[in-house]
Amino acid sequence: MKRILLVVFLTIVAGTLAVSLAKNSNSAAPGQAGGSVQDEIKKLEQERNQAILHGDTAALDRMTSSDYTVIDQWGQMHSKAQVLDGFKSGANKFESRELSDLSVRVHGNTAVVTGGLTIKGTENGKANSSEGRFTRVYVKEKGNWISIANQTTTIVK
Repeated sequence: MKRILLVVFLTIVAGTLAVSLAKNSNSAAPGQAGGSVQDEIKKLEQERNQAILHGDTAALDRMTSSDYTVIDQWGQMHSKAQVLDGFKSGANKFESRELSDLSVRVHGNTAVVTGGLTIKGTENGKANSSEGRFTRVYVKEKGNWISIANQTTTIVK
């Protein structure tokens, strides 16, 4: 009986340890194992920001999944095609666009970015000069990180 209890106890401890190690390896903080993934995503987020600022639809197309969705600060949902069309038509155009406070959490082949955003320009044909917060989700497909979703909230002052 003692032997059975010992085996059950060791199995529970080993399982708990395995789950803990898996969580730590998939969502490491910057500076720990996996920190380079956070840096890679932050660099990609800056490159994406420059593509948005300059209306570079080829770069945005490459960085974005075919089923991409964005929920803008007005609560409207847009597809990848609608976003790209907005840049091509001039409905989306920015004079300035700055990111701040980027934080990246990595879970396997998925990364979640949160950060601040200060913009001045036109979005969906509407003049916009605001500050906000955003959440963007990336997945790693065929060796490349691509954005699959974004949501932005305006900070009301």
